[in-house]
Amino acid sequence: MAPQASSFPLRRLTVALACAGLALALAGCAGAPPLAAAHQALASGQPGYSAQAAQATQPALAQYSLVHAAHLPHLAWALKGQTTALALNEVQRGTLAALAFEVRDQLQPRLEQARATEQDIAQAALAGASVQQLAARLDRLQQLKREAAQAQIDATQRIRTTLDAAQYQQLRQRALALAPAAPAMPEYSLLLPAHLPHLMPFVAKLDASAEHQQALSRYADEQVRPALRPRLQQAQQLEQEIARAALDGRSAQDLAPQLDRLAQVRREAAEIHLRCIAQVRQTLPPEQYARLLALAQPAAR
Repeated sequence: MAPQASSFPLRRLTVALACAGLALALAGCAGAPPLAAAHQALASGQPGYSAQAAQATQPALAQYSLVHAAHLPHLAWALKGQTTALALNEVQRGTLAALAFEVRDQLQPRLEQARATEQDIAQAALAGASVQQLAARLDRLQQLKREAAQAQIDATQRIRTTLDAAQYQQLRQRALALAPAAPAMPEYSLLLPAHLPHLMPFVAKLDASAEHQQALSRYADEQVRPALRPRLQQAQQLEQEIARAALDGRSAQDLAPQLDRLAQVRREAAEIHLRCIAQVRQTLPPEQYARLLALAQPAAR
């Protein structure tokens, strides 16, 4: 099941969601004392994130958070160009622009580490590493994505408290309108299919023996589908609930149990996928497994 392409501007801006985009949106606050460093960076043309990384990253860097932007849109991006429309005063402008750079420093390193960790896990799994062998790296990935989501929720709350009720409602509506379409169901796993493709759909394209094809089909029907889809659906539901609560004013601390559960469900989905890959690798002859990877990799975005 191929992931859906996103039209959201995060593909260009990645983590500008909480930094450069907002600072540019609030450029009218020049002269506010707390923002000397921010204005100096903007004046020199230095971006608040790596443009090279932004262009090269597929999926967009922001997708490595635990909660998809489709459900919890980044309010900082929605602020861009809204200084006049929201009637922001000087104090609000200064507070929000400073917040943008603070959040960048919290969020971007975690997203970059999550991306690198995920790529490492996927490469190791496709080469034969087991779930047990990957446990420590999965722990790390799970923690990084959860920390990124927490930073995202904290930023949402701080933006909310900086604005008045009418301003926040207007911003929230704009952010929801700009949000990307909901991701394809496989993207609710802890490991994105862009790095760890699903191999079963490509088995039929091999000249595998009937015995091997039947064995893999039986494994998918009995071990994968009944366990995987309910977890992906539960992750989707949890993300929607967390996002609504965060936008309504709940803090990351308030939502800690739901975030923990979401991280665990997404981890369980990833482990089911990893075991499926191991089963495919064990079932097929090495040359057919290599051909299968060649078929599946281009389907990963």
